[in-house]
Amino acid sequence: MLRRLDALEEGFRDISKKSKEQCGDKLEEIRQLIFIIKDFDRAIEEHRNPDEKGIPSKYVHSLVHTYYMELIRISGHILFFSCNGLYRNAFDDIRYILESIVQALYIDLRHPKTDIATKIEILKEVENKREYHAVRLIDELEIDHKDRLRKEYKKLSRIVHPSHEQVIASISDIFKEHTGVPATINCEEISKIYGSMKMMYDIFFFLFIYYFPEIKGSLRKNPDLTKDIKVYNLTLLSKILKVRL
Repeated sequence: MLRRLDALEEGFRDISKKSKEQCGDKLEEIRQLIFIIKDFDRAIEEHRNPDEKGIPSKYVHSLVHTYYMELIRISGHILFFSCNGLYRNAFDDIRYILESIVQALYIDLRHPKTDIATKIEILKEVENKREYHAVRLIDELEIDHKDRLRKEYKKLSRIVHPSHEQVIASISDIFKEHTGVPATINCEEISKIYGSMKMMYDIFFFLFIYYFPEIKGSLRKNPDLTKDIKVYNLTLLSKILKVRL
């Protein structure tokens, strides 16, 4: 058993090295893209602090904000998976965040005065029910630019759901190596992950701002973020913040 684990560890080391050699520029694009979170976070920090009476902000009991914190962690995972040839895992994480933020917004809007612990219990009960699937929830949101949001969401969903060919290729890789380590490095897949992350960030931050509209002013004043919006062509963010692309 230990010998198998050693082989697995060595296999990933080899894949990581080859990925950096063959697709280093693509991986660097993902790494640079993740810095958008830092620019966004710097602009909203003041709003998350307690008020002058010490009363916590609504961020404390928001599922939307909870998944924002999850986004920070998951973004690092996506880069790790991309570097180690685990492309399917990277797409799964993008899909997870995408679906989670829509559910979180829906629950936050329906239960604005409920504490975070109760909201998490509600989420546990509904997350697998058909009527709480993301596209259905988007249709129920009363939100500006909903047609654009729905279009971007569906487009991204098609990308991050594996095709039959992708599933077969993944299984083939496992049998080639006999260790469960993917056998191929695919720079094109890493590029698709990068493109999917851009779209996911655009949707995520758009919905975050919708629930916390008081942050718009701080975001507009952040030159790094407005530059990000233009460089990465984040169309939903440009609309909600009125940034010309």
